[in-house]
Amino acid sequence: MDWLRSTVRSAIFLLTLAGCAFSVEASSPDKSEGLPTRPAASPMTAVRSSLERLLDTRPLGPTATYERLGLQMGPAVRSFYSTNAYAARWTQDSGWNPQAKEALQLLGRAAEFGLVREAYAWQRLLAMPDSMQRPAARGQQLATCELHLTDALVRYLYHLRQGRLQPGTLEPAQPDSLRSLQTADLLHQALNNSDLTAAFLQQQPKHLAYRLLQTSWSRALRASAEDSLCLMQDTVAGFQRVAINLERMRWEAATDSEYAVVNIPAYRLQIIKKGKVLQTHRVVVGKPDLPTPILSSKIIVFVTAPEWRVPYSIAVREFLPELQKDPGYLYDNRYRLYDGRGRLINPWHVNWARVTPETFSYAIRQRAGATNALGNVVFYFPNQEKVFLHDTPARTAFTRTERAISHGCVRVEKPLKLAEYLLRREGKAKVIREMYDSVEARDKHRFDLTVGLPIYLRYYTCETDNGQLRFLPDIYQQDAALLSAFFGR
Repeated sequence: MDWLRSTVRSAIFLLTLAGCAFSVEASSPDKSEGLPTRPAASPMTAVRSSLERLLDTRPLGPTATYERLGLQMGPAVRSFYSTNAYAARWTQDSGWNPQAKEALQLLGRAAEFGLVREAYAWQRLLAMPDSMQRPAARGQQLATCELHLTDALVRYLYHLRQGRLQPGTLEPAQPDSLRSLQTADLLHQALNNSDLTAAFLQQQPKHLAYRLLQTSWSRALRASAEDSLCLMQDTVAGFQRVAINLERMRWEAATDSEYAVVNIPAYRLQIIKKGKVLQTHRVVVGKPDLPTPILSSKIIVFVTAPEWRVPYSIAVREFLPELQKDPGYLYDNRYRLYDGRGRLINPWHVNWARVTPETFSYAIRQRAGATNALGNVVFYFPNQEKVFLHDTPARTAFTRTERAISHGCVRVEKPLKLAEYLLRREGKAKVIREMYDSVEARDKHRFDLTVGLPIYLRYYTCETDNGQLRFLPDIYQQDAALLSAFFGR
C-alpha cells in the first residue's frame, strides 16, 4: 500500500503548511490597566469574524488567497460561507459539532465508493480541534478547521458525482466555477437535511451499473472487515479495479429512465427501464486492433434485409487481396462491384494486379440474403465513428467466451427481438408482422423511430453478477493508464 502511505504523507504535509499560514501570535498585553474591560467575545463570534476575514480575496486576489489557505476548492468554500453570512457550520466551542463528526465518519467510508479517505486528509481533520493549544487564538483556529473540512467535503462530494479525473486526459478534475458553486450548494442542502449522510450519498450516480457495483463492493467491505481499510490492504488489486470502474461510471452516467447499454468487456447488451433489466442480448464487439468505441447516442432507425456497403478500409485490407487472387470472390459471396459513378462493373474486367489501396476507386456492396454480413437487420444511431448494431449470419460466434472479433461494429444475438421491442415501445406493434415479412422476402424496409432509444457503449472491466463482484477481461488494455492516473503508480 505504498500509494496509500504516500497519500497520507502528502496530505498531512500540505495541511501542516496550511496550518502554519494561520498561526496567530499571542495577543499583546492589555495596556489599559485599571480600566474596565469589555467581556471577551465568544469563540463562535470570533469564528464568524475570522472566516469572513480569511476568505476576503481583495488583498491578495482569489488564487493567492486560496493557495495561502491551502484550499483546493476555494471558490466553492467561499460560496459555502458567504451564502450563510460566514456562520460556522461544523464547529462549536469544544471542537467539532455532531454534524461534523457525522461528516468525518462519511469521509472515513471513502473506500466504499472507490475513493481513498486520506486524499481528503481524513486523519488530520479528525485531530484538528484537539491539536489547538492557544486559547487566545481559538476563534481563528476553529475557522481553520471549518475551512479545511468544508474543502474536503466539497471535493469528496464532487468526486462522488463527477469523478476524480478528467475522462479525456486523465488529469485531476478541475471543476469550472459553475460546477464548484453547484457542489457547494449541494453540500448546503445535505447539511440542512435531517439525515446528512443520506442526503450526501444521494448525489451519487443513480444508473443501474453504478448502483449495483457500489452496493456490492460496500457490502463486501462491511462483511469482510470492521475497518474497510483492512480489506483494501488484503485485496489491493480488487479495490483498485472496483475504484477505476466506479470512476468510469461517474464519467458516463446514464441519466435516462429507459436505455440500451453495451458493456464491451462483458460482450452484452441490456435494455434498462427504471433500474430494471428488461432484455439481455449477447454481442460480438471489435477486436483489439479495431476496438468498438465508447459513445452515447440514440437508436433512431433500423432497416430489415439491408444491403451492406463495404467500408473502404475493409475493402482494401480484406477484399483487395482476395480479388487479386480470384475476381470471382465477389460473386461467390453475393457481392457486386461499382465504379465511382455507381455503375455496375464486372470484376473480371479489372486488372487487379495493378490496383493498390491508394488507387482503389470502387464500391463493393452485398445484397440482402442469408450470407449478408449485416444479417437480417441493422440498427443506426448517429455517431462520428460510423458504428452500428447489426445481425450476423455467423451466429455460432455468440457461443464463444471471448467475442472481440468484429471490425468495430456490434453484432447482436436475437436482433429481431430488439427490433420488436423498439416497435412496441413506439406504439407500432401492428407493423411487427410487416417487419418479419420483409426479412422473409429479403425486401429491404426502413423503420423510422419517432421517440428513439438512448444507447450507451461503455467499457467496464468490473461489474456485479447476482450480487457478486465479477472481474472482466481488459480486452483493449485500457485499465493500466487509468490505474496509473488514479493511484499515481
